[in-house]
Amino acid sequence: MTTENELDYPIILAAVDDSELGQLTLANAIHQAHEDGAVLIIASIFEKDQLNVFDALSKERTTDARTDVENALKRYRQEALDAGVKTVATVLRDGEPGKVIVRDIIPVIKPNLVVIGAHSKRSLSDRYFGTQSGYVAANAPVTVMVVRQ
Repeated sequence: MTTENELDYPIILAAVDDSELGQLTLANAIHQAHEDGAVLIIASIFEKDQLNVFDALSKERTTDARTDVENALKRYRQEALDAGVKTVATVLRDGEPGKVIVRDIIPVIKPNLVVIGAHSKRSLSDRYFGTQSGYVAANAPVTVMVVRQ
């Protein structure tokens, strides 16, 4: 199979976090990667802005929170390998998830598919300003699978 990337096999980028929706997103990405014989890249974005003010001001607490994300990525990688995905890598970046995924990760990874989660709620702000997954779906130069809970 010839793909847009320079390899002879597809690449799936799964953008996940440690939430229930993130785990559902990971499960869908693992299934798709296994079915397609794809390389699976699992990405998490550390959002320092999401920490409470006391944790954000503490270098130790910020480091601990980032380490938690790193450890979660290791677990996700092992889960994918245990499920039969042959090649799995992880990516950890800092910042605003939608923008980091579209501007920093996709251009380097060059995936054929991005799998990302989105809550099914439809608030007024979601319609007009978009969510992280909405940003990725609207701006990614590749196909985006949105997993809903």
